[in-house]
Amino acid sequence: MKIALVGAELEENLGLRYIASTLESKGHDVEIVPFNSEHDISDAVKRVVTFSPQITGLSMMFTSRAREFCRLAQALREGGYQNHITAGGPFASFNSEQMLKDFPAFDSVCLGEGEHIVSMLADYPEDLSRVHSLCYRKPDGSIRTNFSTGNQDDLDTLPFPKRMTFHEYFDKPIASILTSRGCWRNCAFCSINAWYERGGGKKFRVRSVESIVAEMKDLYFHHDVRIFNFQDDNFFLPKPEHALRRFEELRDGLKHEGIEGIAIAVKARPDSITYDSIRVLDGLGLFRVFLGVENAHENGLRNLNRKCTLDQILNALRILNDFDVHLAYNLLMFEPDTVLDDILVNLRFIERHIENPFNFCRAEAYPGTGLEVKLRAEGRLLGDYFGFDYRLKDPRSEAFHQIANYAFFDRNFSDFGLHYFNMQVDFYYQLLRRFHPEVLMQTLRAAVRNFIKQTNLDTYECLCQIYDFVATADANDHVMVRGFAREMRERVDERSRGLHSQGERILRWLSDRYDRRGKDVGVKRFMSNTGALSFLNCKPMPYSSRDSLEKLEFVTSKAEWMDEADLLGVASSPIPYNIFKNRFAEQKEERR
Repeated sequence: MKIALVGAELEENLGLRYIASTLESKGHDVEIVPFNSEHDISDAVKRVVTFSPQITGLSMMFTSRAREFCRLAQALREGGYQNHITAGGPFASFNSEQMLKDFPAFDSVCLGEGEHIVSMLADYPEDLSRVHSLCYRKPDGSIRTNFSTGNQDDLDTLPFPKRMTFHEYFDKPIASILTSRGCWRNCAFCSINAWYERGGGKKFRVRSVESIVAEMKDLYFHHDVRIFNFQDDNFFLPKPEHALRRFEELRDGLKHEGIEGIAIAVKARPDSITYDSIRVLDGLGLFRVFLGVENAHENGLRNLNRKCTLDQILNALRILNDFDVHLAYNLLMFEPDTVLDDILVNLRFIERHIENPFNFCRAEAYPGTGLEVKLRAEGRLLGDYFGFDYRLKDPRSEAFHQIANYAFFDRNFSDFGLHYFNMQVDFYYQLLRRFHPEVLMQTLRAAVRNFIKQTNLDTYECLCQIYDFVATADANDHVMVRGFAREMRERVDERSRGLHSQGERILRWLSDRYDRRGKDVGVKRFMSNTGALSFLNCKPMPYSSRDSLEKLEFVTSKAEWMDEADLLGVASSPIPYNIFKNRFAEQKEERR
């Protein structure tokens, strides 16, 4: 049977690729069709219609793109596609019945992980009552939901995900990989966790180290992959000692197979981070950690059900920064019960961790999450299943959120937003440091660190201006609030353009250093680029006393009296500080 799987492919879509390899292992012909934005609808329809599959599956992971997939399903019907269309992913699963009622283009919805469900759908296309975990429309138009047998328990039995092409960084292919599914916590905002619960069975499952090593070995030797992006929601196990043992086994397994010279990226909760675990991962090639800080106030951590303390967050940041990896984090600075004091604590947290790329936003009430349940129970849930909304209980905090959301919209949420770009610059720097440290200079490192800090400081300053405004203004004066929000957006966008240009120059610099690897990449070559500056053709007079400052002038490099210039070309020989100090005191005495 021919089956088309449609979804985002901005990076490897492991969900679709696991389903594809499972179907192919059963003899089916599978085509993965990229659908990265609404602009791709025409191309996606053309590819599906040309392939003419008996089943087409749409991967509806995120609420923000749900309407696009509904329009795609309708476009497929209008384009002449008459076979079965099913949907999967958290959005489709949580809204299955309503979606099938509202959008007749869909025939069914998969309620859990797709490998087993789509395989059964291919086995029994004429009798959908036999397909477990499927919600579907019966011939009489009614909606039926079959019972669930739960998600795949033993992940080692799944074929490795289908691989096609790989993105590259500095000519090094990168592959996404999973070592587990699900999470062992229950955060109030996490729709992925809620989806795994809805699928049934064990919520958190891990692959064996042998299986992980085997997949990495295949990627390393058959596809030349050198960068491994672990997409686990949390790369760590619940107990630190178990995580450490697993990482040591992974290290030993990779070494035994001759896999070396790699870089790895992981996601982690702060309470998972220990010095010993990071030491082992650093030896494996750790260059990036996305840390789920989420909130820096104990109230926020409690309301988001993080089960994590501020001390654990600070400890994780300290350990990771000591290992000098690309450390990025996100702040869910706004949640339903946020008050101004909570915001102020988060602002102080940003101020004190200005060296790490970050982003901030509001915790959203996705279907199935604790936030949705809470807000619905309190009668505060707004919108519909294509995007629930709510207002913060405290009017001033709500005004802060609305102003910040408007002012920072492009900087925070655009694909080319400054905060994302800030992470990208550090990501490239750390990768180059991992693979080619010999081409880096301290000046380049300083430029990267300076760019990160300038971006963060600018965001911090603008957020503080918003804080001062809402702390004194009337939050109900909507005209004034809107006027201030427009003013802040102009300010943020203008500064973003300048900072973005600064980051682009650094990226070109990193790329240039990589291109010159193996060549003469010393400081002299860099300085030659500034030859247009005329003063570099001169040498300053030696600084021997205050008089030399008062008579400051430049002499040309042709002046012959500077016979033995020091390292900086300033003085014929370094002047000891005690001599300078004595001479300065003598001159001071003479002037009295």
